[in-house]
Amino acid sequence: MIKKKRWRISTSDKEQENILIRELGVNPIVAKLMVNRHIDVDEGRKFLQGSLSDLLDPFALKDMDVAVSLVQETIENHKPIVIYGDYDVDGITATSVLYRFLKKLGADVTYYIPERQSEGYGLNFEALEHLIEQGTSLVITVDCGISSYDIVEAVRDRIDMIITDHHTAPDLIPRAKAVINHKQKDCPYKDKNLSGVGVAFKLCQALWLTKYGEWYLDDLDIVALGTVADVVPLVGENRIIVKAGLEKMNSHPNLGIKKLIDVAGLHDRTITSGHIGFTLAPRLNAAGRVTHATRAVELLVTDDADMAEAIAEELNETNRERQELEWNIHELARIDVANQGHKADYVTVVAGEEWHPGVIGIVASRLVEEFYKPTLVISIHDGVGKGSCRSIDGFNIYDALKSCEDVLLQFGGHAAAAGFSIDANRIDELRDRLTAYCKEHVTPEEYIPVVAIDAELPVDDIDVDIIDRVSALEPYGMANSTPVFAVMEATVQDIMLMGQLKNHCKVILETSSGTLDAIAWNRPDLFKTIFVGTVVKVAFSLQKNEWQGMVSPQLMIQAIEPLTEEPITLSAEGLRAMYVIVKQAMRGRSQSVYNVEQEILRRKPADQNNRSALTSLDVFKELGIIEEYTSDDGQLMLRWNAVEGKLDLVTSVTFLTYSV
Repeated sequence: MIKKKRWRISTSDKEQENILIRELGVNPIVAKLMVNRHIDVDEGRKFLQGSLSDLLDPFALKDMDVAVSLVQETIENHKPIVIYGDYDVDGITATSVLYRFLKKLGADVTYYIPERQSEGYGLNFEALEHLIEQGTSLVITVDCGISSYDIVEAVRDRIDMIITDHHTAPDLIPRAKAVINHKQKDCPYKDKNLSGVGVAFKLCQALWLTKYGEWYLDDLDIVALGTVADVVPLVGENRIIVKAGLEKMNSHPNLGIKKLIDVAGLHDRTITSGHIGFTLAPRLNAAGRVTHATRAVELLVTDDADMAEAIAEELNETNRERQELEWNIHELARIDVANQGHKADYVTVVAGEEWHPGVIGIVASRLVEEFYKPTLVISIHDGVGKGSCRSIDGFNIYDALKSCEDVLLQFGGHAAAAGFSIDANRIDELRDRLTAYCKEHVTPEEYIPVVAIDAELPVDDIDVDIIDRVSALEPYGMANSTPVFAVMEATVQDIMLMGQLKNHCKVILETSSGTLDAIAWNRPDLFKTIFVGTVVKVAFSLQKNEWQGMVSPQLMIQAIEPLTEEPITLSAEGLRAMYVIVKQAMRGRSQSVYNVEQEILRRKPADQNNRSALTSLDVFKELGIIEEYTSDDGQLMLRWNAVEGKLDLVTSVTFLTYSV
């Protein structure tokens, strides 16, 4: 059965849309999308026409003048500088950009990135002591440090420090030589959305402006990579930086990025923000999650093609390891949820011994997609659980943890994601407390996922021209999400499963002038609910499909539902007919689920509809006639079992549910 979603279609503001059409000359669809994103005429001009010349003066950032003077003095005196970074992609790219820049200025510079598991996020006192012992004169933090008042205080008399960060500034700001963070209360910088690498880049710009009197615009592809990966709003300066960075990435990219693009199989593609977020960034992130983020920095700073290729291959393999770790933990977590029964009705809380803490956040996100409940995934080590949380729309997971703070050792985070630690013996207590909290704070409707739709599009109006016009809003990201459209009525001409594992679904929709292809990734379940002739509504994003010189629109399905669903009815007589068909399709041996389902749809009796015929497989599984398993290559298979003796249909829950 297709999981229902709440379809939330944006309301129209025709007056504002007409103003944008008249003043900016945009297409009506583009005008509607801009209104949905709260973009007025003035902002719209900057949004559509903004260029690198519109970047803000870096000296508008508080303490930038102090930082520039200190860096210049340190370089002139040939004193050692260490860039102290972070292990996520924002920190990796910030470290790389600043290191490459300072090398150009002739600085004696190295970098230090803490190890994720043993040192954790941010400044580490022991690491700073080590750097002091090595004779470091200046430490410049990137993407961290704003919350490290006590650590900075402990070393400030023995080493100079400049903090560059973009995280929320606390009331007590560290007393470093300079603190560059646009989110400080007394910082006049107008754009408050820069990422960590964005702030590091502004330091580079200020130094270059001082030395040469011109804008520094190198390494924008690296800056774009970190900006997209950190999921900051892609508006204002971020939009300008990412747009320019993508142009560089597609024309003459950084050597390491080029090798990463190659190993990811994207060398023949036009790289988009989506490719960064879903393909390139995870490969860099894998280093910080599974091995050490230093390797990712080495990739971005090397000028040796052989070394770059070797590191890119290594990161690609590390990402596969990360995916395997994630898949194994996800499977164990799903089993845990199933075993909990009704205990998992309101909140998903799963735990396992020695689950890799570097991937539990990703697993939590996947479980939210699957079960759509507030989710906590906990890795237990030496009796202590380290947890990562992800939330659902409208539910503040930080507040939920705060209601249980007496059960936790520590916690932190925000509304959508958080982390905590707990005595492993109290995990069940935490689940009970959160269940009670969710019963009080989450309505039944809020447990139904939302698909936010920008606008309706009649199926006959979808063409390549619409895609070209909408592309004016790229690059997409936070605060400028990929537009989602809806066709509220279309007829399915054909449906098929794709991919080696038959785990993706292709739906072909009828139009007055031909057909439209629609793709649903990881939705093999659609094959059991949507059939040839089914009338559906579809929520989707748009992209071009280029094949053998032909360009056509392609729908990327976000949600799809039949307008009327076939009822499932089972009878003993109908199941006997289906038994013969399935036995012949199986030929007494193993067959892929997909092949058997196709055979059923081709040969089903005229008095059975598609859903009823396919549901017979569930009955036969429960009776032990067939058995489902996964082959060595990952394909879902059915094995025929020779069952002796008479079978009783009343032992099948599915039959009892749908029998007539």
